[in-house]
Amino acid sequence: MKPNLRRTAILCAIAAFLSVLFVYQTKAQVDPQIFVCTGCTGAPGGDPNVIDPSTINMGFAGNHQAVSPLLVFVAVPNDGAAPTISVPSGVTGATGSSFYGASTSGLTASFDGTLTNAKKGKHTVFSVAGVSGAGGSVSWTNLSGYDTGKGITVGSGFNVYVFALDYGLGTASQPSPINIDFGGIAPGSFVDAFNCAEAGAKCKGGDVGQSVMTNSGVVLTPEPPTLFLLGSGLLALGILLQSRKRRNLIAA
Repeated sequence: MKPNLRRTAILCAIAAFLSVLFVYQTKAQVDPQIFVCTGCTGAPGGDPNVIDPSTINMGFAGNHQAVSPLLVFVAVPNDGAAPTISVPSGVTGATGSSFYGASTSGLTASFDGTLTNAKKGKHTVFSVAGVSGAGGSVSWTNLSGYDTGKGITVGSGFNVYVFALDYGLGTASQPSPINIDFGGIAPGSFVDAFNCAEAGAKCKGGDVGQSVMTNSGVVLTPEPPTLFLLGSGLLALGILLQSRKRRNLIAA
């Protein structure tokens, strides 16, 4: 090959490589992850992150912005009941019955279906809810495998509940992360989010912000208030038994 042709071929190869690299980086920038964690402001990548349901941070991994609504998904094992959600002062539920394919009722949990072993485990939390454009790592295989490994009964499926917050994650007036909490959430439940950079019936692939398994949140223990009530009940029972024992000794 002549020197000029060789030089041209090398330059073309370098240009092609840089183009592929640029496309990859651009995609990574406009297709961010949303992390769900406790006590952090960035993506910890716990695969998943164990969370305290009384204080959860949900935000973009990186500097990104989205539009309202922020959809919050909770997948409860063993066909479990819906939790309740609490949000910061000034944050309200999004008005509308459906966003990006998911049925919603604002700050009231909307049951959007059950994640099961159908279709060889390819169903995800998002696809069960009807969301278009979302990825596939929050799947039956990953969720059930994790819970089973922790000794949590999965049963026949995960009930998927959706909340819609009137919140554009990452904007000046609605910063990332947002702090939320749950009540009545069962151990083994997974918390994920979906937020889009554009409003409309569908969210295009390049504008999707979503949780993946690596940065999903998972609840492993009962809520602290539940543990407190249990401890209080045991303490009261102990006092009662001790009182009865003393009365019996006096009577004797």
